[in-house]
Amino acid sequence: MDPIFATIRSIHAIFGREVLSVLIVAAAIYLAFTYRPNAPRSPVARIFPVLIDIQVTLGLIYWLVGIFAGIDYFLSFPFILHPLLGFATAVVAHLLIGARSPFARLGRWAAPSALGIILVLVLSNVMIAMMA
Repeated sequence: MDPIFATIRSIHAIFGREVLSVLIVAAAIYLAFTYRPNAPRSPVARIFPVLIDIQVTLGLIYWLVGIFAGIDYFLSFPFILHPLLGFATAVVAHLLIGARSPFARLGRWAAPSALGIILVLVLSNVMIAMMA
């Protein structure tokens, strides 16, 4: 395996499995405790969807290079859900943590509930990757 390909895979795996899960929980707690009505969006709420975009981009690079390198299981059933669920997580992160979130009426609990949905998506995506 090419060392660059292996490095991208390692970064994608560690960031998605360990780092992103902990950051989701930490961001949910932070945003719940620092909530103020009618305040501008927190830097955490602005940066968090970008972290998910970075994770999805790393995964897309790894997936596309793997397909062109001839790794067959990347197109098999359980694993094909992994990139699709990654894109869905990025879309959900931008929609639910955005300025006009559908959860805005929840007040203090808007960000933690949105991040809870994102955590479920991330952890289910990790399980799909581990099964394949």
